[in-house]
Amino acid sequence: MNSPNFLIIGCNKGGTTSLFQYLKEHPEVFMPRIKEPMFFNYYQKTGEDGAFRTQKVIKSFPSYRKIFEGSEAYKVSGEASTSYLANPYCAANIYDFNPTMKLIAILRNPIERAFSNYLMYVRWGEEKRTFKNALKDEMEGKELPQGKQYIYLGRYLKSLQIYSSTFGEEQIKVLLYDDLKSSPHQLFKEVCGFLNIDDSFTPNLNKRFNTNDAVEIRPIYRNLKRLDRKFNFSKILPNSLKKKIHAKPTMKAREKQKLIDLYNDEILGLSEFLQRDLNHWLK
Repeated sequence: MNSPNFLIIGCNKGGTTSLFQYLKEHPEVFMPRIKEPMFFNYYQKTGEDGAFRTQKVIKSFPSYRKIFEGSEAYKVSGEASTSYLANPYCAANIYDFNPTMKLIAILRNPIERAFSNYLMYVRWGEEKRTFKNALKDEMEGKELPQGKQYIYLGRYLKSLQIYSSTFGEEQIKVLLYDDLKSSPHQLFKEVCGFLNIDDSFTPNLNKRFNTNDAVEIRPIYRNLKRLDRKFNFSKILPNSLKKKIHAKPTMKAREKQKLIDLYNDEILGLSEFLQRDLNHWLK
């Protein structure tokens, strides 16, 4: 049958694209061409397939089966949709579809994640607000698309509790983005063990996907970068100035402290749930 037996459920801006691509390289794993089909957000609802930006959104059973055509030849097959963790009602939909489904979640420090999420929309040209104003709008309860609910999308604990109670802990593998960055080989080996596939295979772990490295939120430097790409004038500048022009965007201290205060209880609760010290996320 053309269907997955594992899902990468999130989190948004947590390294899911990298893991999706790494697993795609594994000879025992089938991953569809589409990432983020979001099928279980629309499970058992009627309607035509849709789109999110340039990405196809799968809403029908026939379309979902179709993206897994050819998967029978592989030991395991899966897909990645970060909207599943963001919308815990998906747990019941996934369980109805396949109660033995294995689930993988990668969690990123929600403070860093929120800023990275914001930068992604800046990179897409779909976010004109400052990060400060974006947080203010959400805290004031303004109506926003879920993708721009930068604070909400970092609240993982309730969703994980729902998934855990629905599927049981043995069917869920929770990973940290920290480990994907610091120990990618070990993390990938853990994923292979969880999926019961050959853990001696190593994909190209040096390649990074869906990064915000080229984003610029400082207006003056945005123009300088644009001019430098055209005229390459930075080659005559001192290294200190060159680094300043091409520095990665950073979060202001005020916004960071605001997020630390907002997420304090969430992170402490998550730390207890995972039985892992996450105090460094609050620094």
